[in-house]
Amino acid sequence: MAYLDDSLAHLEYFENSIAWMYRDTRGFVTVGVGEMLANAARAQSIAFVDASNQVAGPSAILADYNRVLALAPAKVPSFYRAANSVVLPQSEIDSLLMNHLNFFDRQLGQQFANFAGFPDAAKLGLLDMIFNLGATGLFKGYPTLMGYVQKQSWTAAAGECHRNGPNAERNEWTRQQFLDAATAAKG
Repeated sequence: MAYLDDSLAHLEYFENSIAWMYRDTRGFVTVGVGEMLANAARAQSIAFVDASNQVAGPSAILADYNRVLALAPAKVPSFYRAANSVVLPQSEIDSLLMNHLNFFDRQLGQQFANFAGFPDAAKLGLLDMIFNLGATGLFKGYPTLMGYVQKQSWTAAAGECHRNGPNAERNEWTRQQFLDAATAAKG
């Protein structure tokens, strides 16, 4: 499923890939590509490494988690990095993100009976939206778009996919995916 690899690359670009723990705009400790760490135990379950690129122990991860949690929220990610910050290797960031993409891909498949047959561009647009909005936000918050997707009316879907929050470049990229799906469906 090459579209999942494409989705991973685009999400890393639009969401940014941050190897160390930081606090997001809502104050949650986060790492990688939007991987929320709800508690220290969750952080300790992930394969962080130390400054020497050795597996970080639970106490080092706990110390870094608590250090980041004590800092002010919603600063630029570099604000949270310290000389002894534990970090995630890119392969681990990719693995965590791919787990989310596979989960969202299954949710889209459950929502749309013909999802497997959708053009890859439509799948990319939908994956970007569900990653950003969550399943409830997408399925319940965009009923007109969902109706067009159900009918595979990709040009009409392109006109309904704008979100508040993502920047103009990301919204345009998502819109273009639905337009590309329309072209692919005709060809």
